[in-house]
Amino acid sequence: MSELLQAAGYAAIVYLLFNYLVTFGSGRPLVEWINPGRRYLPLLAASLVAGSYGWLRVAALRNPGATQFELLHRLVTEEKAPPEVVGGASMLVFAGSIVLLAGWCWWTLPRGPQTFNANPTDLVREYCRALRHYVRWSGGLDFAILCEIRNGQLQVIATGTDDREILRGLNRLPGLHTDLKGKQTVTDVAEQKRIWTDLALSVFSRWPTLNEWLYPSRHGKNVAITFDLRYGAIFAEMVEEEPAPPGGDSIGIFLFAVAMNQYEVNNFTAMRHFASLSGAVRHIRTGVMKG
Repeated sequence: MSELLQAAGYAAIVYLLFNYLVTFGSGRPLVEWINPGRRYLPLLAASLVAGSYGWLRVAALRNPGATQFELLHRLVTEEKAPPEVVGGASMLVFAGSIVLLAGWCWWTLPRGPQTFNANPTDLVREYCRALRHYVRWSGGLDFAILCEIRNGQLQVIATGTDDREILRGLNRLPGLHTDLKGKQTVTDVAEQKRIWTDLALSVFSRWPTLNEWLYPSRHGKNVAITFDLRYGAIFAEMVEEEPAPPGGDSIGIFLFAVAMNQYEVNNFTAMRHFASLSGAVRHIRTGVMKG
């Protein structure tokens, strides 16, 4: 009975550790906590494997003449083993589950905003990394640009596009079917990206007018706007806006993105990816703001 209680205690410790670190111990849902760092789960799995090896090593020392593998084999075949072996085996099982969970997150979830460098050497390059990631990830956004505002003038500083998805999107639009082969497709995609860039400039130019409409609500300025269209959606957000100092220029960061697949708009995938992209841009700028 004492050995059974001791083995149950080992298993309970492993379970509590798994429950606290991987599930809701951080106060956030599972995928929201484990995915941003992409290192927590592998490190936890490695720690459990090391702990399992330690317990099996102790069991082998306490049972001369039996190797660690023999003790594990006895646990599986005879369902009888020292409590240290039970604890070590429990750690191995949890470690395997964590590895599978980490693999699932890696292949099915986009990067969290916190994984991007908050103090990059090349700021524009880090912007491009974030835009390319969320645009090229399966589902969600197909085109995104990040613009810098200087004294009321908008200048594109980073772009993320998925030309293949844009081409598929054009084929879904009525009256804009394009040939899937040939040089004409390149022209169609380039023209569409130019149209979106001009639209971003147009939306930004009307931003003050939109603020005037909203001032009577007493909720402050407009920060972001979403156009849910018949075929897809368009997102625009004023990520950062600072008034002009005396004798200086006003500056700001304006984010514009497009989703062409209405299905991804209906199931809110495009919205989630745009929110993650906005969060990534804000995270990258934390080092700039501190400086």
